[in-house]
Amino acid sequence: MSKKKGYKNHSFIEDGKIVLIIGASSGIGKNVALALANYGAKLIIVARREKKLIQTTRQLRKLKIKVLPIIGDIRDRDDRARIIAHSLKKFGRVDVLINNAGLGKANLFLEQPISEIDELIETNILGLIKMTKLVIPIMKVQNEGLIINISSSLALLPVYPFAVYCATKSAVRTFSDCIRDEVKEYGIKVSTVFPGPYDTEFHKVAGLDDSSFQSYSVLKLAEKIAKLVIKPKENLIQPWFYIPLIWIATRFRFIKRKITLPISKSIMEGKIKKEKLEFTKKEEKLKIVVKHA
Repeated sequence: MSKKKGYKNHSFIEDGKIVLIIGASSGIGKNVALALANYGAKLIIVARREKKLIQTTRQLRKLKIKVLPIIGDIRDRDDRARIIAHSLKKFGRVDVLINNAGLGKANLFLEQPISEIDELIETNILGLIKMTKLVIPIMKVQNEGLIINISSSLALLPVYPFAVYCATKSAVRTFSDCIRDEVKEYGIKVSTVFPGPYDTEFHKVAGLDDSSFQSYSVLKLAEKIAKLVIKPKENLIQPWFYIPLIWIATRFRFIKRKITLPISKSIMEGKIKKEKLEFTKKEEKLKIVVKHA
């Protein structure tokens, strides 16, 4: 396997580190897995969707990568325990945990169902915390490890109607900052990634009309995260030009509104389109009923 220029002497490549990726069937997780294939990693990939997980596994095996696919939901206690048990049985250790499982739902807080709020909190923050809780003791015994938590640029630039999602991603940031100092004495590092809008199916699931704002190549983001595995740092904000934008926006509210307005607009437009479509379907059904009455 070819080695990336500039990293050929790094122990990551020499040792073939074991990387556990949560939410690896598509989007950021899948592309990070494919990017890590270039660095000689051994992968454990976890996702809820069996068909997509199998597709990702096949792609990785074609690249001659050792990979263990596990179908599981990190919201479920038994699934979390099974993920760890299978990982240790197969590889005997876990060097890197990438907490990528995440869910976004665009909804006005006043209209948001409790079930949707629960799903966001359980997936984005509770599942992440509980997976981290299981992995840290393993890394502590190893006296080394890396935890990468995927937050969001919306944790730094909160926008409505994304209140609960933004809250969960802000919690990811705070959690990462807190445990970083706690675990460093055991040789464990913690990194937080703050992605902006990337071309994944996140927007579709969240109910966004992404035609009104620009999204960026997830391949470039995946490569940055893969390099973060090799050369960890505390925070990674992508795309890079979001760094000055966030700094300015947190100090000047009118600039923040200007940056986040396209997102809010796309959310509301997507919501209106959905409501119109549902209304049209109801009208068509009513016409059929009347016609056959």
